Amino acid sequence: MEQKRIGFFGGLNFVTLITALIASAYGLSLVYSATFSNLSDGKIISSDVRSMLVSVTGGVIIAVIVSNIDYEIISKLWPLIAAGCVGLMIFTFFFGVAPSARQDAKSWLDLKIFYFQPSELLKVGFIISFSYHLDMVKDKINRIKSIIPLVIHGAIPILLVLATGDAGSALIFMIIFIGMLFFAKVNIGYFVAGICAIVVGFATAWKLNIINGLQRERITALFYPEQYQDTLYQQTNAKIAMGSGGWFGQGYLNGSMTQGGAVPENQNDMILSVAGEEFGYIGTLAVISILLILVLRVLFTGLRARDNVGYLMCSGIAVMLFAQILINIGMELSLLPCIGITLPLFSAGGSSSLCIYLALGIELSVYRYSKSQRKSLFYTT
Repeated sequence: MEQKRIGFFGGLNFVTLITALIASAYGLSLVYSATFSNLSDGKIISSDVRSMLVSVTGGVIIAVIVSNIDYEIISKLWPLIAAGCVGLMIFTFFFGVAPSARQDAKSWLDLKIFYFQPSELLKVGFIISFSYHLDMVKDKINRIKSIIPLVIHGAIPILLVLATGDAGSALIFMIIFIGMLFFAKVNIGYFVAGICAIVVGFATAWKLNIINGLQRERITALFYPEQYQDTLYQQTNAKIAMGSGGWFGQGYLNGSMTQGGAVPENQNDMILSVAGEEFGYIGTLAVISILLILVLRVLFTGLRARDNVGYLMCSGIAVMLFAQILINIGMELSLLPCIGITLPLFSAGGSSSLCIYLALGIELSVYRYSKSQRKSLFYTT
């Protein structure tokens, strides 16, 4: 039996790639609008738009290249990938910088073209290494001797990210960890025990004032909004902006609050407020729909993967995307504290878009090589 060769673009999952490109194009238009009123004379685009263009272009190229590499080879390189990602995080701990908008977290590296956040790359590295780990113990995954190393594996990136002061990304890692365990069919009893441990740990950290300062204030503000109006200023104005757009919005580049700068950093965490104000509920629904299609497409690819590693990789990518979507929208609606989580492919952020395309490249690889194997069954020597 001989597998038919496919070209560089042959077998590419165009649905995933085109959906991601539509999201990026829409996101670029929103970021352009969010930064339009602040453009200085003679300047065509802002630095946020420029870095996003660079990262999307580079990300698409990387995604297509990665799609041509068998994901099984990628998974077996997990020790090198994990070591590189951890090393970069340690480097960031000592030499990281904090942009003006996030002075509370020195978790970026200044690459001059744009700020790069190594934790974004660590997410992809963790999904790769954890998928391989889960596959290694799949036949005895519910034994305590398997669960303990898995928990340690999951704790490493969470602690590394917390060390740089980025609690928001640490939460995303925790959700990816729990989600991948779920898709690996870990016994429900472990989840109950884990959730209890998280609740007790959070209550203890709160009682001992380990969670303090701005983080504590943002959580408290959700329950006592009238006492923390300054803390909720960004989120409150984001909701007003979204609501003021009505069904069809005030028109592109015509949003009064967007162009008036009433929502701080709305090109980042609050990008949905721009869509809501200028394109209305229809525009907001379009954003959510595009992202959900992308998540479902990744999940569907995982379900049709040729093996367990491919299934777990796609599951991890889908959980990562869904977690960021859910938390970002929760922040913008004041249902969750503002913790600096961007909306995938829509918010400004070079490292986020670049690493999401890298992750999608792995999904494209799973699709390509699983489809190729299924097709090869119809070819004989």
